[in-house]
Amino acid sequence: MSKRTQLVCAIAIYHLMMALGAIAATASEQLSCTLTDTAAQPGAQNRPITIVVDDAANTLKAQEGEQTYTFRDVSISSVSISGHADDISLGIDRSSLGIVFQSYGGAANAAVIEFGRCQPASSKANSP
Repeated sequence: MSKRTQLVCAIAIYHLMMALGAIAATASEQLSCTLTDTAAQPGAQNRPITIVVDDAANTLKAQEGEQTYTFRDVSISSVSISGHADDISLGIDRSSLGIVFQSYGGAANAAVIEFGRCQPASSKANSP
């Protein structure tokens, strides 16, 4: 193999590795979600929540105002995303980006089930 061919191969491999690194660096996905409905009252609220999903690390986090949730028993597939943290559980349908957010306990020691929609965080800035 000539020196020129070796150089061309080395450059090609370098660019391939850089592209793979960029793909790995973008393994996490941020979703901007709005919880709009409770099981008892559809359209009763308009609560924003940010979800961060990292497929590579199999992690799921949510940020609601100052409150941050780090979920355990995370399941991430091409169909759905789910996990739970203390008294909270979360599920997202990947095809519709519908979200269900459940909290347990409180004064009535009951479950509060909320529903809403998500969108990729980057598309929120592009929407009218």
